[in-house]
Amino acid sequence: MSNPRFPILGTDIPPMLGRANIMQRIWNDLTKTTPSNLSIIGPRFVGKTVIMNALAQRIANEESPYEFVLHWHLGHVAPTSDEDFITKLCERLRDCLAQSQADTSEYRKHLEDHSFSNLAEVADFLEEEGWPILMLWDGFDKPLGQGKLTGHLWDQMRSMFYGKKHKIVTATRKPLSELIRSQDAITSPFWNIFDMNPVRVDAFDEQDREAIIKELSAHSFQAGAKTELANWSAGFPPLFLGVLNQIATDIPGGQVDNETVNRAAKKALENLSDVISAMWQDCPAGAKDLYSHLVDRGDLLFDDAGKDERDCLIEKGFARKSGNKLTASCRMLKAYIQGAGPDAGSMARLFGSWEDYQANIRSLLEHRLAHISRFDDRLHRLVARAIEDIPDFPDDCLNNLTSIEERALDLIWQREFGESKVIPQEILDYWDQVDPSGKIVQRIKEQEGNTVPGDRGIQCGILQLLTGSRIRFEARARYATKDTYVLINAIHSFRNRDQHPGGQTIHVGVAVSAIMSCLELLACLDRESPA
Repeated sequence: MSNPRFPILGTDIPPMLGRANIMQRIWNDLTKTTPSNLSIIGPRFVGKTVIMNALAQRIANEESPYEFVLHWHLGHVAPTSDEDFITKLCERLRDCLAQSQADTSEYRKHLEDHSFSNLAEVADFLEEEGWPILMLWDGFDKPLGQGKLTGHLWDQMRSMFYGKKHKIVTATRKPLSELIRSQDAITSPFWNIFDMNPVRVDAFDEQDREAIIKELSAHSFQAGAKTELANWSAGFPPLFLGVLNQIATDIPGGQVDNETVNRAAKKALENLSDVISAMWQDCPAGAKDLYSHLVDRGDLLFDDAGKDERDCLIEKGFARKSGNKLTASCRMLKAYIQGAGPDAGSMARLFGSWEDYQANIRSLLEHRLAHISRFDDRLHRLVARAIEDIPDFPDDCLNNLTSIEERALDLIWQREFGESKVIPQEILDYWDQVDPSGKIVQRIKEQEGNTVPGDRGIQCGILQLLTGSRIRFEARARYATKDTYVLINAIHSFRNRDQHPGGQTIHVGVAVSAIMSCLELLACLDRESPA
């Protein structure tokens, strides 16, 4: 689209459009007598970064309690350890202070030593000077989801903000409590410093839409046109602005009626399909099924829909509450699904019940197998044979696990060490240096010529060391990856379960998990092939 009137996705951070109520809520909470630490929550593409950027600009241009604004997008390069987090925060604070007209050289020098004690000391000095900091942590989902940051770090962060003039605003797709992966981290009192009522960012409301439409001063929108614009886009920012851009491209000005909007929306759909696809894929299966139900069968009593599923659809504008009913909205999504093919909304029909799952899971496994090249005919046939026993004979489907594990390990050793399967001396010396009392190295030394032992359990241990999957060991493999080791180890455990059932039958769901591990092992070996 040439010369779009409004910002399009993928460009630099655009100016904020609409959102007056949300911005005022944030501003009031940050500038009141006892300011709050805030959490902004909203789905992808809804404009959280735009709001954070607008907030930073407003703090810089208007009178506020804050001397400095530190805007940090943690989703770009997420910290991978407590030390990495402190280092990055020190660097960003130092850069932030460097932009001040005041003399902050002493504080910046103090931050060159990337330690929490120096960071906390500088924060205390700044508060004493009457120079509070507002920290904006955008993309906070990423570091929380990785689960690599400890509760100790968050305890340290709490000491910087709790009871202090410095404040923090985070932006995430889900509530913070749902993102914290580490049990150690979730117990930190840091999470209690945030206002219990997070700032939720959803689709543009009517006030937002009216304010944005007024930006097109050369166009006069009829009431019906505004309704159609909302019906097509559900007010979700990239869709709403995309249709407006198309309207501005189609007609230079004048009256905008229903048909003008309908034509523009259909044209814009092609350019917005990637965005719609990403939004749709972000929905969990239950939410997709609920939307398909609403499209196929009509309204549903609001209370009869699952809370998580309906909340997911509502925040994206895919559904709305009308009285006591939940109804589908966003005509662009409906058109996208219909255009994507007959199965785009059929997950409920395929896997909506346990009976459906059992009836269709074999087909899904076979489709996954078809994705993988037949790089080793025997291994491919072993996995295909195991799939054939799903779902009727779950115990039998695991009969091939031993053969699958053995064939996979043999392929790995051939790739890594050649037909002789002799482990290079330099690798053994390295393992011996890291763990002089290691049983695996001692066992290998018992073999003639450092060959790989025949015991498959020992071989799993060798693969663990070779891929760097054990703590303190660096990867020394030429081709094999940690993913391969994890899957081999899982299959080894499933194999033991099959060999020692103790009278307990294998549940179909467990058997499917075992076969999926075999499939993904096959895919890993395919990717790792020297050819």
